[in-house]
Amino acid sequence: MTSANLKSLKEDRSHGSESFRCAFYTVAPEDKYFHVPLHWHDELEIIYFKKGNFTLEINLEHYTVQTECLFFINSGELHRIICEEPCQESAVLFSPYLLNFVTNDAAQSEILLPLAKQKLGLPRCIASDHVSFKDLLMEYQRLSSVFMENQNAASEKSYQLFIKASLLNILGHLSTRKLLYTAKSTHNESIEGIKAVITYIHDHYSERIFIRDLAALVNLNEQYFCRFFKKAIGKSPISYLNEYRICKAMELLSGTSLSVTEICLEFGFNNIGNFLREFRRQTGSTPLQYKKSVASKKSK
Repeated sequence: MTSANLKSLKEDRSHGSESFRCAFYTVAPEDKYFHVPLHWHDELEIIYFKKGNFTLEINLEHYTVQTECLFFINSGELHRIICEEPCQESAVLFSPYLLNFVTNDAAQSEILLPLAKQKLGLPRCIASDHVSFKDLLMEYQRLSSVFMENQNAASEKSYQLFIKASLLNILGHLSTRKLLYTAKSTHNESIEGIKAVITYIHDHYSERIFIRDLAALVNLNEQYFCRFFKKAIGKSPISYLNEYRICKAMELLSGTSLSVTEICLEFGFNNIGNFLREFRRQTGSTPLQYKKSVASKKSK
């Protein structure tokens, strides 16, 4: 998950394979800026913050992470992560249905099925001084080593067993310590409104987008909408739109032979000057400098 590896708000990519919905992601050691934009997914997520100063937002609540810890993201929760310095972070995402048993024993009926149906939730954070942290981290590291040492871990049956075992052990530790909780309704009008607006931006970023169109999505007038969006996201709708466009432009610069002018037009900027200024403001370099830097790293 590098700074240019964007996820859409409701992720449409598969984590793992179609038959084994589990995947592992880690920050590239050379990344100096780590940004996972606002998004949500049906999978559960365990994030390991090992080193760095992170800003984490979950369902519009803000967290500052400066010490080693584990965070848990439940299905459907809107979240993002930012770290503006070199850091060490990784995450595993998995479908709750991945762990279901055929037999209807107590673990299945009282933990695994309620977790899959969002009637049971994972805790928010386990800090390094928590009594369960050592056991949870050990299982997380076992799981991550399977992925890191085996490129096809999600598609090979033996590795799938190791992965499932570690995930079940994590749930076992959480259950033993009574850290799983009965989930409340996740419906929140503010969160659903932000999801609708950002989904629209992600779907139409290459087109001309007007504030009135975004405001209409949540039935607000333009002035109140701008205040609502900035309070929730921490920036204006236009700033968010331009940042998203630049991040998408970074993807193309690092993965295609399109010219800077072609990329500028592709992402809805009305002239090359605006694009260059916005790109430099966000990245500290020109598009050509960025493209050469990525090419240089790939050639090593």
